This record gives sequence, C-alpha cells and structure tokens, in this order.
Amino acid sequence: MTFRILADDAIAVTPELTAIAETLRRVPGSTIQRDDLQGADVLLVRSITQVTEQLLTGSQVTHVGSATAGFDHVDRDYLQQRGIGFSCAPGANANAVVEYVLSVLAARRRLGHVLEGGGIGILGYGHVGRHLAALVTGLGGAVRCWDPWQQVPESIRGESLQQVLCQPVLSLHASLHNEAPWPSCGIIDRESAQACFQGQLVINAARGPLITAEAIDILDEKGVEMVLDVWPEEPRITTQQFAKVALGTPHIAGYSLTAKQTATNMLVASITGKPPATCTQQGAAIDMRGCDTDSASEWLTRLLLANYDPGRDHRLLAACVADTMAPETFEALRTDYPLRRELRGLPVEVDGELPERLQRLCKVLGARPEYTGGG
Repeated sequence: MTFRILADDAIAVTPELTAIAETLRRVPGSTIQRDDLQGADVLLVRSITQVTEQLLTGSQVTHVGSATAGFDHVDRDYLQQRGIGFSCAPGANANAVVEYVLSVLAARRRLGHVLEGGGIGILGYGHVGRHLAALVTGLGGAVRCWDPWQQVPESIRGESLQQVLCQPVLSLHASLHNEAPWPSCGIIDRESAQACFQGQLVINAARGPLITAEAIDILDEKGVEMVLDVWPEEPRITTQQFAKVALGTPHIAGYSLTAKQTATNMLVASITGKPPATCTQQGAAIDMRGCDTDSASEWLTRLLLANYDPGRDHRLLAACVADTMAPETFEALRTDYPLRRELRGLPVEVDGELPERLQRLCKVLGARPEYTGGG
C-alpha cells in the first residue's frame, strides 16, 4: 500500500519512506499551510509545524507523523476526535543528544569532573535522560536525577528537585508540558534559579521554555555557566540573551544523520505496522594516532571534540544574532545544518592497544578502537 505524503523538507528521505510513497512532496516546515495538504493523506512534520484543527480542517489527512520525541506542537485531542492516526519518534535522537551533551562537557573542560566521580544532575528521565544517566554512570560520574513522572532507579534518584539543581553540572531533558501537579514549563524559573551557583554548568538541550528568560538573567548574575541549544522564545534570540551563554547552538543537539534516518523509519513503521528498519552508520575513522593516553580526560576530550565540536555551531549562531534573530534565519541554520556523525559505532584509529581504562571508556560510548601498530 502506498500513500500520498506531504513532508517537511528537513525530514530525512530514506529508502523505506520512498517505498511507501505514491507521491512525496516536500516543503519547508515553517510554511506548511492548509492548501499544501490538498491531495495528501499523510503529513510528516517536525516541531516547527503547528498541527492544529485550523491546519487540518477540510483535508484528507488520515495520519500525522512527527519526526520528534516531543509532541507539544500537535493537537492530539483533535486528531483523536477526527480519527486521524498519530505517531512520533521517541528515542530516535537520544544518542545524538547525549553525545552533544558529552561534547559540551569536553568543550567546557568538565570531563575530568565526570571521570573522577563528580555529580551531574539530570532533569527528566525519558529516553534522553535515561541514556545520559547510563553513559555518565558508565564513565564514572555520580548521577542525581529528578523526574516525578517516571520510575527513576533508587541508585540515581535525587532526594528532591533542590538536590538535583545543586549539582555541579545540570542537564535538562524533561518533556515540555503544563500538567499538574508537576508541570515542566518554566521549571527553571526565578525561584529555582536561586538554587544555582557560581561556576555551575547548566545545559538545556531539551525545550527552550524549560528555562524562563528571567531565569537566564538570574543565572548570568550568579555566575552560572550556561549552554543553550534551545531558547525561551525560540526562534527569537536577542543579542543580550546570547551574550549570557558560554555556548549557544540553534536547536541541533539531536541533528545526527543516524537520528534523522531513524526518526523517519520509525514513522514509516507506525504507518505500515512493520518493524522499523535499522540505520547503519558509515564514516571514516577518527584519527587518534599520536595522542597521549596518560590522561583519560584529555584523551576523551580530544576524541569527543574530534567528532563534534559545539564551538563551531556557537560561532555560526553568533554570526547571525543581531538585535533579535529573525525566525527565518534561525530555521535556515537548522535546515541547512550539515548532519554530523554519531561517535557510537565509529572506528577510532590508535597507534597500539589502548590502556584498559580507555578501552572501557570507548566501550561505554560505543566507539571501536582500531589498532594500527604494536603497543
């Protein structure tokens, strides 16, 4: 069975998607209007498209798929009332986001803290938070996680939100919602920002409104080091706001080729009822030959940044931020983003057999050392 598909042009086109498409039209997600849906029975979007009654009224769409983990941009109640199927891609970009966070830790010289058993607070224990907790624990860090909506293992469960907020590194991975009694929207607000402290590193690679604009000002005043991939009023970013972050990127934490392809194939699977096809990553080996292996943190920092350096994306975004970044400029950065490779599954060239500790760290990250000489 084939379908007439309208898709955001930033969604990856895989062989599996092509195979079910009678027709496949691709348009920018920010411009999708009701008229674009004429003749389509499947709509595939990202978070930039608001899927509402206004958009779908009068269309023949029978299924909406969002190539995202979150779905706050979709009126699912309306879809259910109309009998329109819905699917999303939870977990598709989890490893990409986690590797982004680890690369941020490398760029901000915090990996030593993790490897030496330092504390990391994680807000949210969904696909990304769970994967980050596992990798940080595997690397030797001490995780404290807060998510009252999930069953967090006792070994890493924070005693309170306050305890998690007070960790030297805080990474946000909660879904965005206003559901009582524990809404996540604005979870880092004026009050909770007061719990943060000078020298702390706060990373938001989830949803922009988890941190309020007022909280960003307070965190800056307190000397907190901030890394934002998402923004309170995205796609608008002011020069003043950008100046307060140590690293800022244009909502691309999950933008790996593998994540994009996996998301597409998960949507195809939901439409066809078949298991999703596996995406295999291809790529040249990361050359770590000649690198000093005496310091685990320095070696791991070099490995992570060799694969992905968030400083590059920070500089690209900085060049675009004027008084207020135009929404179309922000979206262009994302649409034209050169999808990066994930470290997981990539070969790593080394001179000889790595020390046991580095072998273990590679195993945790899923990298594959390839010995090119005697050691």
